[in-house]
Amino acid sequence: MKKMLRSIGPAAAILALAAAPVSAQFDHYVALGDSLTAGVEGSCLVERNQEASFPAVLAAQLHIADFEQPLVQELALTSPLVGPPCLGAVFANNTITVGPISQMGAPLNSLLPRPYDNLGIPGANVDDLVHLTEGNPNGDTAQRFSALVLRNVPGSPFDGLNAVTEANLLNPDLITLWIGSNDILTSATTGVFLPGVTATPPDVFDANYAEVLENIAISGRTIVAGNVPDVTASPFTTTVPARLTIPGGSTPVLGPGNDAYPCVPVAPDHGCPVPDGTLVTLPASALLAQGIGVPVALGGTGNPLPDGQFIPPQTLVPGVLLYPDEIAGIEEYIAAYNQTIDEQIAGVGGVVVDINAIFDEITAHGYHIGGIALSTAFLRGGIFSADGVHPSSIGYTIVANAFIQTMNAELGLEIPPPDFNHVLFTPNVPQTGAGVRGGGEWGYSLSMWHDLLRRTGAARGYSLQMPESGLGRTRGGLRRVIRD
Repeated sequence: MKKMLRSIGPAAAILALAAAPVSAQFDHYVALGDSLTAGVEGSCLVERNQEASFPAVLAAQLHIADFEQPLVQELALTSPLVGPPCLGAVFANNTITVGPISQMGAPLNSLLPRPYDNLGIPGANVDDLVHLTEGNPNGDTAQRFSALVLRNVPGSPFDGLNAVTEANLLNPDLITLWIGSNDILTSATTGVFLPGVTATPPDVFDANYAEVLENIAISGRTIVAGNVPDVTASPFTTTVPARLTIPGGSTPVLGPGNDAYPCVPVAPDHGCPVPDGTLVTLPASALLAQGIGVPVALGGTGNPLPDGQFIPPQTLVPGVLLYPDEIAGIEEYIAAYNQTIDEQIAGVGGVVVDINAIFDEITAHGYHIGGIALSTAFLRGGIFSADGVHPSSIGYTIVANAFIQTMNAELGLEIPPPDFNHVLFTPNVPQTGAGVRGGGEWGYSLSMWHDLLRRTGAARGYSLQMPESGLGRTRGGLRRVIRD
């Protein structure tokens, strides 16, 4: 099922169009998934991001008023931090970079006497929806957020429950299921594609997905599933070029090689040029600024950028390179996952939203809303948040619109499109009165600042600096920035 939904006209995008009431179509809606369902932006889950999550947008268009989420308070930065930081645009002198702008605080509605309707668990994979039955505030990512979202901690009324069980307790007639990205994402973020360690083998994914559906597919219930997007196409993996610009051309960065691409360094360098098709991830920016990955002849150290590695029995050492063989393995697994989703969702009479194809199309051609061009470019494109992995509020609204368009087409519904006018022109930034950083003097979003600078011709005086500490340092005249 291919749903190429990259452009919508001005009338549909900028105006909130009237449509037939849909409140009678579904009485109760529950969302199952991971951080993409929870609404994480900038590596952070707080109320302003949760209110922009795709399930919240979809629920609003369905006129479902009682859609509860595990809302989290947003706090101003403190030293030391009391909660995980929220990343965003930080303005300093003539530089716009990424850094902490606020931090996560305490839950705001933890005493809700029933399960939440948004059961997206950041860090969760498919298996966790059924088998993560005990949250742990001090555990791994999925366990920590399970304690927040499911509240299945010892002594709680929800102790021992998993996400699927809590969803069923609400007896919804509509469930969205967008899960699977974390079954492969670690391969991209660590630079290590290793089945069973950073990637769930397709046969295991198939069995896990079947177990989820076995427990939620009941008569009279509508299931709408999103498939797995290409995790190698996000700004996290596509922003830093694998080639350095030099007078008259370019030259590859240096890597250590791997089994498929052996490296025999040529002195004075200690690494080898990476092959065409290699991806370099965002954390490499700070290393390149120190001359790592840069040949000695260009003023660098000649040392290779690190490639991820797994040291048995359980040590994973992250790297910043994805060699072509690793990319091919990731893409093969994603294709297998999505085949499973297509087949199994069809088997229960559900509907699949082809998020993978939609984002591939957006990556290639952008997304146009009423004459406004958006893209997946890091910081400047508008569709991804400051962590380079999760969508922005605009991106989540695009996802919600994809669910709506698919549901209308496949189920014969008339759900109205979301209000793009609001999300485009109401910056999703912390309230300036809360003492948080970023947003500029008037609380503008980064995209609004960028547009303002471009329109006034002032952009020549600004640079968009890559994240990570130490970027102000240079070596051999190199400076890793994105310039307009």
